[in-house]
Amino acid sequence: LSYLLLIWGWWIPVVPTWFVLTVNGVSINAFYLYHQTLKSRINERQYMIDYTFDIIHNGPLQTLARILSCTQDQDLSHDQLRSQLEQLNQELRAVYESVRRETLTEDSSIHIGIDLDLDLQQPTHEILYEVYSNTLALNFPCFETIQVKIIKFDPIDSPPLSIEQKRGLCRFMEEALCNVGKYAKGVTRLKVTCTQIEGMNIIRIQDNGLGISSSSQPKKSKPSGGRGTKQARALARQLGGSFKRSSLSPKGRVCELTWSVKKGRFWFLN
Repeated sequence: LSYLLLIWGWWIPVVPTWFVLTVNGVSINAFYLYHQTLKSRINERQYMIDYTFDIIHNGPLQTLARILSCTQDQDLSHDQLRSQLEQLNQELRAVYESVRRETLTEDSSIHIGIDLDLDLQQPTHEILYEVYSNTLALNFPCFETIQVKIIKFDPIDSPPLSIEQKRGLCRFMEEALCNVGKYAKGVTRLKVTCTQIEGMNIIRIQDNGLGISSSSQPKKSKPSGGRGTKQARALARQLGGSFKRSSLSPKGRVCELTWSVKKGRFWFLN
C-alpha cells in the first residue's frame, strides 16, 4: 500500500511506525507481566499476614483472654494459672510451625489449633466435624459446663465449594465455637448443625449461655466488631451475602450461616 501511494505521489513512512508499534507491544507486555507478578506477591504476603493473625486470634489470644477473665474474677488457683500459661506458651510456639507448614504444604490444606492438619479436598461436613471436635477439646472454661451436645453434620457440598470457601467455613466454625467457650457463661446445651434443608445449606452454632451483655462491651467496638466478625463479613462479601449474630430469649446466642444450593451465595440469617 505504501509503494502504491509512493507511485501516486504520497510518501507514507511505514518502517518507523512499525518499529514503534513493535517496541510498544514488547514493552507493554513486559510491564503487564511485571505488574501481574508484583500483584501476585502482594496478595501472597497479605494472605500470610491474614493467615498468621487468624492463627494468633483463634489460638493464643483466645487463651490470653480466658486467663485475663479468670484472673479478674479470681477464679484461678496458682496451679491452674501455671497450666494455662504453659498452654499459652505452646500455642505461641505453634504459630511459627503453623506458618512454616502453610508455606511448605499445598494450598488444599488448613492448620487448625496446635497439631491438626486438614485436607480441604475432603467433604466439607467431615472437615467441619474435625474442626468441631478439635475446638471442643480446648481448655475453655465454658466448655466444662456443657452437659448436652447435639450435633448434625450432613453433606453440604452442593454446589461444589472452592478450597478458599472451605477454608473460610473452617475459620468460621472455629471462631464461633471459641466464642461459646469464652463468653457463654453457664452454658449447659450446645447445638451444632451442618445440614441442607429446603434448598439451603445451613451451618448453625447455638448455645444457651448468658453470653456478653451489650452494656459491658466498649461502644467503639459495636459498629465494626472483633476480628471474628470481620472474618465473617469478609467471607460474606466474597460470596455476595451477609451475616448476623443474634441473641436468643431468654438466654443464649445463635450464629447461623446459610447459602442457596442453586446459587451458592452465602447469607447470615437470624
